[in-house]
Amino acid sequence: MKLGELARALGLELRGDGELEIAAAVPIEAAAAGTISFVSQPRYLGMLERVSPSCVIVSPEMADRVRCAALISANPALDFARTLGIFYAPYRPQPGIDSTARIAPGVEMGEGASVGAYVVIGAGVRIGSRAVIHPQVTIYPGVRIGDDFICHSHVSIRENVVIGNRVVLHNGAVIGSEGFGFVQVGDGLAKIPQTGNVVIEEEVEIGANTTIDRATVGSTWIRRGVKLDNLVHIGHNCEVGTHSRFAALSGIAGSTRIGEWCEFGGQSGVADHARIGDRVRVAAQSGIANDVTAGLTVGGSPAVPIRLWRRQFAALLHLPELLRRVRALEKKAGIERRAAAVEQAPERP
Repeated sequence: MKLGELARALGLELRGDGELEIAAAVPIEAAAAGTISFVSQPRYLGMLERVSPSCVIVSPEMADRVRCAALISANPALDFARTLGIFYAPYRPQPGIDSTARIAPGVEMGEGASVGAYVVIGAGVRIGSRAVIHPQVTIYPGVRIGDDFICHSHVSIRENVVIGNRVVLHNGAVIGSEGFGFVQVGDGLAKIPQTGNVVIEEEVEIGANTTIDRATVGSTWIRRGVKLDNLVHIGHNCEVGTHSRFAALSGIAGSTRIGEWCEFGGQSGVADHARIGDRVRVAAQSGIANDVTAGLTVGGSPAVPIRLWRRQFAALLHLPELLRRVRALEKKAGIERRAAAVEQAPERP
């Protein structure tokens, strides 16, 4: 589309030739003639000397420092995301129900729904308007789903799950699987019935092969705007606060309460029954064993405030040199035998 049309669609001020043809939105490293990119920080302006986009989206403070056409934005990253949405339209099948779908009698489905091949929908299910259910999805009986639902292939939604408006479930997600609960009885294990459900509020997005367990009693609750990456696990009876985000391979044990606007790095984990305050940030591969106060950034395992973790890690790098110095001091003090004994002690399993 022409740059002037794009500026009007985004509602942004244009500085430059509105007749320029824009074919794609690309990251700054791939910028070339016919493309539009964005610069959110002054340190990236130098890259514009090596690439030649037709236009960049920049803040007012940086607008005079670019040579190509510019769209002026208070939030360049957000408006670049909006630009991507204009140039890329995600696949959406036409409304209708495939002949191979199996839908129980009495299922309520709103207008404009699309149901793909080999979908199975159980009795008593209610689905809102404009739902897109891709092939081979299974929805158990008693599920309630809001409007503008998008469900990709091979998703399983277990019995009595409640899902709000504008929720997206990516391929292979399992919502409402049984919580992990057993009691030792003699030399065996007795299963604890998982009688609750999962409630997912509006505008939640759940990644591929992510699992959310239903509650033992009551509900596992995913609040509005939560974003879960691929391969995330949420245990039974957890509550995840609004707009919290979890990178891939994060795991949250049962009955944990997580506040609003929290961020969890990849492969991070939380022990059961922990209480995590609002706006907590967790570094990748960290393990949280106890409660975390609101606003803290933590790292390590067990997780500690991030500055302390960095000091601990820096000290660990110096450990071999410190050991050599300790051995030298022990030798000088005539206690080298004890040091040798420590070195020769068998490792614990």
